[in-house]
Amino acid sequence: MIVVIESGAVDGLEGYGVRVEVDAGRGLPSFQIVGLPNAAVRESRERVLSAMRHQDIPRPSGRVVVNLAPADVRKEGAAVELALALGVGLQGANRRLTGTLEGAVVLGDLSLSGRVEPVHGMLAMVQALAEAGRRRFIVPAQQVEEALLVPGVMVAGAHSLDVAWAWALGRSAVPWRAGGRQLPCRSLSGRGDRGPSLLASTPTNLARLAVVAAAGRHNVLLVGPPGGGKTRLCRTIAALQPPLNTIEALDVLRIHGAIQIRNSPTCMPERPFRAPHHTVTRSGLVGGGNSMRPGEISLAHHGILFLDEINEYASGVLETLREPLEEGSLCVARGGGVRRWPARFQLLAAMNPCRCGWLGSQIRRCSCSENERARFRTRMSGPLLDRIDCFAEVVDGEVTLRGAATGSADISRWSAVGGDVAAAHAMLRDVEEDLAGVRSVMSDTAARLLDEVRTAWGMTVRSLLRCARVARTIAALDRRGRVERADVVEALGWRREAVLQTTQGDP
Repeated sequence: MIVVIESGAVDGLEGYGVRVEVDAGRGLPSFQIVGLPNAAVRESRERVLSAMRHQDIPRPSGRVVVNLAPADVRKEGAAVELALALGVGLQGANRRLTGTLEGAVVLGDLSLSGRVEPVHGMLAMVQALAEAGRRRFIVPAQQVEEALLVPGVMVAGAHSLDVAWAWALGRSAVPWRAGGRQLPCRSLSGRGDRGPSLLASTPTNLARLAVVAAAGRHNVLLVGPPGGGKTRLCRTIAALQPPLNTIEALDVLRIHGAIQIRNSPTCMPERPFRAPHHTVTRSGLVGGGNSMRPGEISLAHHGILFLDEINEYASGVLETLREPLEEGSLCVARGGGVRRWPARFQLLAAMNPCRCGWLGSQIRRCSCSENERARFRTRMSGPLLDRIDCFAEVVDGEVTLRGAATGSADISRWSAVGGDVAAAHAMLRDVEEDLAGVRSVMSDTAARLLDEVRTAWGMTVRSLLRCARVARTIAALDRRGRVERADVVEALGWRREAVLQTTQGDP
């Protein structure tokens, strides 16, 4: 008689089903696990046997073979341990799985004493197996709330192995709970409640850039001397982010839950804010390695990737940002296989204008030669810069407006942030919905201006579309579905062709 219990595992960010097949027969006492288990799964044998002994659960006296199917997929993690212990115990008791636990998916790690511990990737596994038709799940008691986020499933939480053993034998009823629990909306807390205070203490032109970038989730590059306020502005943009909706929140929970254990999510998570050090490697940024672990790009999905001193990052590392900035996902091919991971993030970056950092500053004169400045600027390629929406030269806490091709009179609209910063949060939430549901119409004068500037500046089609997207955000902030010339003027003022030319030499 072979006992079969359904379980699961995680591959990168995706969950998949694992069928635990347990066979016991005559022979010298032994315990073997097959089916491409990794080191953590092979070590499950000792934990399972110790847990069964402490919980007085019988085990077969002869040879035990456990197969983890499908046999050609490498198994990682310890989510199969609870199912493994139940299967071995049923063989020792010469019993079959009975009652409502038959056909259920059993997930959980075991301590030596038999306590059921949380596992990585719970939400990813339950979502994937629910899509495959599984409806009942036994999970660690600490992760019941997480599993209940998936609609259409029945979930029960086990504190210890003996509780699950009683359910397997039909000695007690399984306390099923229906899934589909809604995440409560997050009030302004943590990083979010600092938005109004940061915005109120920010100079007007910087505040305008922060509002536009946060509303449209535009990629931003800030150039300026050290101590000019670049990092502070990026953190202001992060604090102004609208809250996640339910679908986005589930994505964030699934991705981060596959990396680190999250117990009982009781409210919506905040948008991720990832700030890797400039020594980060390619695999650290995009993911990969022997375990095909997702990198900082995927961990920033639906949030912000902040690269401070972006010119200090290796050029080969920076170039890996091209595909995810354009597609919102990335395909990683390594020896362990091919994975496509989500990567729809907002890029916020800051850099000094030269090696010494003082080009354009009124505090200290730049000591770099023109050749040194040129080499410093070429650390970022043109195709990568083409994927950034807004550029600003920040000097001593102010945005330098030089280089705007259409004059400063129209730029006066940048001061339209206003003093009611509490209303800015509600405005940003509404604007995100407007941008998703309204296709802005561009006026003839606005379209004509874009065509003229494209020819004069030699803008690519990608640059043109990104500029139009910024103009659409500006129109939506004014509750208008039509993009006017003034919106395009403001959007053009944030283009790199208008800003980066001011770093070519001392003013």
